[in-house]
Amino acid sequence: MDQKGTNDPLYSSWSSLLTSPPVFIEDYDSGWIPTTTCGLLVTAQHYKEPEVSIVRRAFENRVPTLIVADGILEYRNTWMHPDMVPGSIFQPVVGHKIACLGRSQARILESWGNVGKCEIVGAPRLDRLVGKQPRQRKEDEAFRFLVTTARMPGFTPQQMALVRRSLQDLKFWTSQHLHIKGLRIELVWRLTQELDTQIGVPNQLTQLSGQELAEILNTVDAVITTPSTTMLEAMLNGLPVALLDYNNCPHYVPAAWTVSAPRHLDQVLPELIDPPPAKMLYQDTVLHDALECRSPAAPRMVRLIEEMIRITHDCLERNEPVVFPPRILTEHQQGYHMPEERFDMRALYPDHPVFADMDRATLQVQIEQLKNEQKRLRGILKADNFVKELLKSFPGPRKLLRLWRESRRKPVPEQR
Repeated sequence: MDQKGTNDPLYSSWSSLLTSPPVFIEDYDSGWIPTTTCGLLVTAQHYKEPEVSIVRRAFENRVPTLIVADGILEYRNTWMHPDMVPGSIFQPVVGHKIACLGRSQARILESWGNVGKCEIVGAPRLDRLVGKQPRQRKEDEAFRFLVTTARMPGFTPQQMALVRRSLQDLKFWTSQHLHIKGLRIELVWRLTQELDTQIGVPNQLTQLSGQELAEILNTVDAVITTPSTTMLEAMLNGLPVALLDYNNCPHYVPAAWTVSAPRHLDQVLPELIDPPPAKMLYQDTVLHDALECRSPAAPRMVRLIEEMIRITHDCLERNEPVVFPPRILTEHQQGYHMPEERFDMRALYPDHPVFADMDRATLQVQIEQLKNEQKRLRGILKADNFVKELLKSFPGPRKLLRLWRESRRKPVPEQR
């Protein structure tokens, strides 16, 4: 159920994989009621009318409901949006289950009263990016930064003013630094809400679609963005990502680089050109915590939907309330965060040659030598301790002096 239509990748990326063909409902009002044959109601619209009333009615009538998280959580959208009903963003959700983007999102939503509702699915519409590599820039090409904003970069005039100021600062800084680390730089602007006109830059935004963004990401080398799901898409492309945010709000999805004041540009942009391995490691950690993307998400979405339908059917057959287990999808990582591929000591500590020696035979010999040296030192330590204990049995200098003085005071026996 969504007025966006059947072609929205949010649904089309997995709907064709279902065992039974889905029925898309695009034309509805607050009086629409799911039919008795409805096996599951799926929607991303859970925070406004008429969808809120429809989802609540379905929930009360034992029709299973699945809410699809269609993007990252954003602090201002949740807590500082004047047009949003307080508590409407997942606090808690009315539906039975929530298809979360990743573990970090599930943790936040569970802290808002959704315990037992969160399923870690991922984003099927981003499956095409799993394992993607960034473009290989030619030596004579400029280093290209994509500067982009969220669909709604601000929700109040004050917030929009801060977004505009951050973009103006970035524009001014780059006009003063045409080259960084000897490389010619170029900015690709993809701005929403007429920000391009307001700050006076050319705009590459043609349409708000995943396909259009994917094409642009294939042509750039780093990304600077306001808080947006674009962060995850760029990270999936293997691009270093900086968060441009003057609002000084908490970030539910952080970044390895953050520009929250003009002075940060001096450090961040040069590092985006030559990213420190430790920061790219952190970016990967953030990505895999925020988005379940080690494997495609569409099969998980299908598995969740079909299992929810099966469980509902069993509950109704027994004339029982529709109840789902806390987790339907198997957690193959068993709650752990698996080691990242970038966790390479040689790359993380390039100034320490001990981490660069990866020859197994050499390392084995060195270990054996260290063991022998340790054994020898233990022998020396043992002998040293023996000597110390032995010395303890002999009188010390003071005691010897006292004994000598006492012997001088004693009378010498007469000789007969």
